[in-house]
Amino acid sequence: MKKVIFFLLVLVFSQECRAEEYRIISLAPNTTEILFKLGLGDSIVGVDRYSDYPEAARKVEKVGTFVSPNLEKIILLKPDYILLHTDVNKDMRDYLEGLGINIIKISPNSLEEICDSINMLGVIFNMEGPASFIVEDIRERIKAVSQKIEGDRPKVFVQLSSDPLITVSSFIGDIIRLAGGDNIARDIKGNAALFSYEVLIQRNPDIVLVIGFSEDSNLPDSISAVKNNRIYKDLDPNVLLRPGPRAIEAIEELNRIFYEKD
Repeated sequence: MKKVIFFLLVLVFSQECRAEEYRIISLAPNTTEILFKLGLGDSIVGVDRYSDYPEAARKVEKVGTFVSPNLEKIILLKPDYILLHTDVNKDMRDYLEGLGINIIKISPNSLEEICDSINMLGVIFNMEGPASFIVEDIRERIKAVSQKIEGDRPKVFVQLSSDPLITVSSFIGDIIRLAGGDNIARDIKGNAALFSYEVLIQRNPDIVLVIGFSEDSNLPDSISAVKNNRIYKDLDPNVLLRPGPRAIEAIEELNRIFYEKD
């Protein structure tokens, strides 16, 4: 209880004394979530069109997408910092930096890298206290999840699309691992890639998570997930696939799915 009270006092003090010092544009939903979590919502003057969480992010000025940001809008908003998830065009980057704008790339591929990003932004924006509290909370919840992992890890497959069959690795693979599962597509390169139905049958997942652009599964009847009716569709892709502070919620949800009792 004392820890919570301390955090709230630090957050309020930080917001009152420091938040107004910065003008920040976030060009990725995950960086938007981190900034709001740190208590920097009032410093955000622009976000990309996909930044939809928390609710307050929907009310912030939209400046295009992370692939095609609206340069004119960005300049008019006079940001001190622009946060990205992916690289922007070199000419655009050079131009923005020439205006004195700091460009920060935040592209975590694991929960540990999310924690590192939160701590880094905490240092940059003088929010070390809230950042430390957030990271400590994440790590304590990870410990709690790890104590619920028992027996053989279920083999898990994530389906983004059924035709063609597309899956994900990298970040979601780390989330699955921490939740107690084994991603059968862990050897694919990149964040998303085509996956063979033949290999799917061979690796025989116990659980299939249908998220993203899939409207149906079209999975072979021979795999264990189909036989045992362990195909899960009602999952929020923004929680599961977005490398931000809500990743711990994804881990807790997947842990419940992986080890649910009959």
